Amino acid sequence: MFHTVSIKFVQGIFNAARGVNLQPEALLAAIGLDASILENADARISREQYYALWQEIVHQSGDRYIGLHLSEFNVPATWDILGYVINSCTDVAEALSRIVRYSELLHTGLKFFLKTEDNVTQLTSITFGLPQPPVVCVQWGLASIVVAVRRITGLDWVPIQVNFPISTPEDISAYRCLFRALLEFNQPTAEILFDVAFLGQPVLKSDPGLCSILDRYAEDLLARLPQNETLVDRVLQLISEGLRTSNPSLEAIAHRLGYTPRTLQRQLKKAGTSYQELLDQMRQQLSIYYLQERHIAICEVAFLLGFSETSAFYHAFKRWTGTTPGEYRRSVHLSFPA
Repeated sequence: MFHTVSIKFVQGIFNAARGVNLQPEALLAAIGLDASILENADARISREQYYALWQEIVHQSGDRYIGLHLSEFNVPATWDILGYVINSCTDVAEALSRIVRYSELLHTGLKFFLKTEDNVTQLTSITFGLPQPPVVCVQWGLASIVVAVRRITGLDWVPIQVNFPISTPEDISAYRCLFRALLEFNQPTAEILFDVAFLGQPVLKSDPGLCSILDRYAEDLLARLPQNETLVDRVLQLISEGLRTSNPSLEAIAHRLGYTPRTLQRQLKKAGTSYQELLDQMRQQLSIYYLQERHIAICEVAFLLGFSETSAFYHAFKRWTGTTPGEYRRSVHLSFPA
C-alpha cells in the first residue's frame, strides 16, 4: 500500500525545527520538494519522502538525537487535529484512545494498540510495510508521545519502561534524560509501558463539548482518507507478518483472505504477479533492511526470511542484487549509525 503523511503534520515538525534554526524551504529543497506544497493544507507526501525529510533534518542539524530534542518543541500542537483532540479529552485513557483511533490522519501506515495486563498498560506502535522508519523517526515518535502526555496532564510523567525497535546507541544519555524510565533496545516493536492507574489522570484543558466537535471532524477526515489497498498490498502485508512468526505458505495466506489457493493464484495472475514473486519481493526488501542491522547475523537473517539453509539465502540474495549478503553488508553506509 502507498502510505502517506499529512503535510499539516510536516508543518508541525517544521515549527519545531525552526526552534533549532532549521528552515523548511532548505529541508524540502534537499529532498526535491517545492516549498509551495506547504500552502496546500490537504496535501500529503509519501512515507519515503517523510523519512528522507527526517534524514535531512539530522544532516542539517548535525544532531543524531534530534528526534528526541525536537519533541520538546510545541508538542502536541505539532500533531494537527489529533493534538487538539487529545488536549480536550477528559483523561489520559480518552487521549490515548484518540491516538489509537486517529493516528492514520498523520501517517497512514502507522498503527497504535493499547492493552492492559497485570496493572500495566502498554501503548504499542507498529509501522506496516517497508521501508521501516529510521532511528530519528523512532526517537521522535516515542518521545513526542511522552512529552504530549506530560503537557496535557501538567505532570512530569515517567513511564515504567520504553521499548525501542532500534540498535542500542553508543550513548543513551539523551534517551535517559528525556524518558527517565527503563530503556530496552533491539525490541520488535516501539512500546511505552506504564501503571494502569495513570489512565484515569485528568487532562488539564478538558472540554467534553469541544472534544465531541473535534471527534466528528476527525471522523470525517478519516472517512475521506484514500482507501487504495489492493489484493497485492494485502498479500504483501500478510507475507510480511507471516515471516515474523513462520514461513508463510500460499495455503495459509489464501485461508486468511477467504480464498482457495487456486483462486488466490488466479487473482494474483490477473494483477500481473504471483505468490512466489510477492514472496521474493518481500524477502528481498526485508533482507536489505535486516542486513543494515549489524547486530543480526547473516544466518539469522536467513532464518527470519524463512530460508531453511543459509546457502539458499546466499543464492537468492545474489540473484536479487548481484552481490552476496556479506559484500552488501560491508558496502552499506548506514545513514543513522548506532
